[in-house]
Amino acid sequence: MKKTLWISPYVPYDKVPHAGGKTHNYYIKYFQKSNLFDIHLITLAQRCQREDIDLDRYGIANQVVFEDGSWVKNFFRKLYNVNSVFNDNHYLCQTILSYQFQQLKNMVVKYSKECTPEVVIMQWTGTAFLLPIVKKLFPNAYTVIIEEDVTFLGYERRYKETKDINKRKKQKKLYEKLKMCELQLLEDCSLVVVNNEKDCQLLRENGIASEKIYVATPYYEDYSDVKREKIVPKVIFLGVMSRNENHDAAMWMIRNVMTQLQDTDIKLEIIGSNPKEELKQCVSEKVCVRGYVEDIHKDFSECLCMAVPLRLGAGIKVKILEGMSAGIPVLTNSVGIEGIPAKADVEYCYCESSEEYVTMIRRLYESEVECYEIGDAAKRFMKNTYNIDKRLDGLMERIQKES
Repeated sequence: MKKTLWISPYVPYDKVPHAGGKTHNYYIKYFQKSNLFDIHLITLAQRCQREDIDLDRYGIANQVVFEDGSWVKNFFRKLYNVNSVFNDNHYLCQTILSYQFQQLKNMVVKYSKECTPEVVIMQWTGTAFLLPIVKKLFPNAYTVIIEEDVTFLGYERRYKETKDINKRKKQKKLYEKLKMCELQLLEDCSLVVVNNEKDCQLLRENGIASEKIYVATPYYEDYSDVKREKIVPKVIFLGVMSRNENHDAAMWMIRNVMTQLQDTDIKLEIIGSNPKEELKQCVSEKVCVRGYVEDIHKDFSECLCMAVPLRLGAGIKVKILEGMSAGIPVLTNSVGIEGIPAKADVEYCYCESSEEYVTMIRRLYESEVECYEIGDAAKRFMKNTYNIDKRLDGLMERIQKES
């Protein structure tokens, strides 16, 4: 068994609600189940997650630092984080908070005094900033950076969407700094793991050698058991609504698409935890903001389609994979479908402008047959394309061989 140190700023557990956390949880437990790796996880958590953490049940050795505590500790932690949050020139490039980074660093240093791993895996770009420290402490270790997505691409899109000139300049400068740092970290590690071919191509175009990139697959909830029997005039938008890219897309959908569907009985239902106050103010006869829903099966079984008009963010959008697995027509743009090799207007509906979204929603509303055809094609695509276990087997084999 390969002695493996796994470092992550977010604790994995079976009930973790966010897409990146689900992928992280599946990966580490799949590695553990293989009996090829002796894993020790260093991670951070909130106290409200204490009851959900199940690492011991899976036999994963771990060190967990709980980030919240007394009001005094919380105050000083926030004070400590100010520079990493607001300083565009900070060396962590706003990928991880200073307090989180320092806690992870402290635990790695402490671990180094007792163990010497053969493999070190760093999950997420913020954690990758530990690479120089890891290489100094463990010069012979095989180092792996798992990129949930290529972070500099999301930063690039954010600055390009910013209208304020001064903010745009600052965000462009931050993007350029992060891009330089991120690419250097990826160049210096042993292996880079991405979850789609498009991210692989993006890194190749930016100088990362093909032979050091491995394309895995993100975890997604498989909803292929959904029965699409009765379709109602409901468009759903799904996502963690506290995230800027989801909030931005939902607001765009309300302002630019739903206003053109007033003559129909079609409704938009926004599903996801922690919706912002601005979004809650948009509730009307045509727009429903439901918050977190534990079981999405019923919504998937009866909705007309899923709309994902994203303008921000990067990497594979897991909600699109989940919707397609359920046999739902997914309406999305170039940002939403990024990294997913589905056929436009066959396995999903390609829309960029508000007029294209409106036209497609009306078509599906008027043709139940087309609704079923696109949904069935999407379900077949998912079945034939995504096999996470096969890709993880290949990843483990490569690490075993090269480390």
